Amino acid sequence: MDFVSAGESHGSALVAILSGFPAGLKFDKVLFEFELGRRRRGKGRSERLNLEDDAVQVVSGVVGSVTTGAPIAFLLKNRVDRQLFENGLTDSGFPRPGHVDFGAYRKFDYDVVSLGAERSSARETVMRVAAGAFCKMLLAGFGVGFFSETVEIGGIPYDRFDSQKAMSDCGEGSCGGVVRLQITGLPVGLGSNSQWFNRIDSQLSAALVSIPSVKGVYFGDTNLHKMRGREALDSFTDRFGTRSSNRCGGIEGGITNGSPIEATVYFKPIPSQPFEVASISPKTGEHGVCPTGVNDLWCIERAGVIAESAAAFVVASAFCDKFGSDCMNDIRSAYSAYIARISK
Repeated sequence: MDFVSAGESHGSALVAILSGFPAGLKFDKVLFEFELGRRRRGKGRSERLNLEDDAVQVVSGVVGSVTTGAPIAFLLKNRVDRQLFENGLTDSGFPRPGHVDFGAYRKFDYDVVSLGAERSSARETVMRVAAGAFCKMLLAGFGVGFFSETVEIGGIPYDRFDSQKAMSDCGEGSCGGVVRLQITGLPVGLGSNSQWFNRIDSQLSAALVSIPSVKGVYFGDTNLHKMRGREALDSFTDRFGTRSSNRCGGIEGGITNGSPIEATVYFKPIPSQPFEVASISPKTGEHGVCPTGVNDLWCIERAGVIAESAAAFVVASAFCDKFGSDCMNDIRSAYSAYIARISK
């Protein structure tokens, strides 16, 4: 299964293609729109979200509300008054620390310092959520579920985080945070130890770290690295692989072990700040400031569905690698035969 996207944050539209998706899956439009709506919820958001919508259209790969096996194409048009890419980007000439501005400017030899941000904006994650919704629909038929929770924001446990105080203290800047992700109902045997790039934890890590502002992913008990070996082991309780604990987070040697996958995802503070930030022009060496923009103070409460979606694509791909990808009936037959074999 492959997923690619294109389009600029302030361009005419965002597009994406999910290919290798099996035929015969019923498209759940309610779930699709619900998942997209989750990406817009939460506190700390700016008025920018009110300037954009997430009305993603499915323009191919689904006929009569059933997937055809052809590539599924998504289209999201930006509002005309938000299409700055076509109408001329304004550019301060000063790269924002923490953003892609400086690296992309040097790498691609842009004339406009801020141009690289058009593909690094979290606006792109709308398409990941759209594709992830299809992957969740596929996996739900096999009892696989995706769950996420906000653990902390700004270094404060979420149940003690005062959003009103954080908003009133916006002069201190944006906040990072932590999201915990759990995937339940997975069979043992997804992923492989045959090559480093086939390991399901390496694939999940790549997908999760690619989310804007993510700086780290930890599978299993986040204190595992502090433990001695005797304490760290997930001991067997029967011959079918049931464990007494799940400190490894459901993955051993790059292969799912039948326990839930558990991952903790760490986000840095959003680099755009509600105040001017000192910078230096890479063109002239002039000292100046990055202007303030309309940006969220934190994104953690909305980030859960993005992490779920990124993980859902990886898991669905591994699932199809294991059980086939032509059509749902063949996948169900292969899955049933496999479960019967490992249950003997």
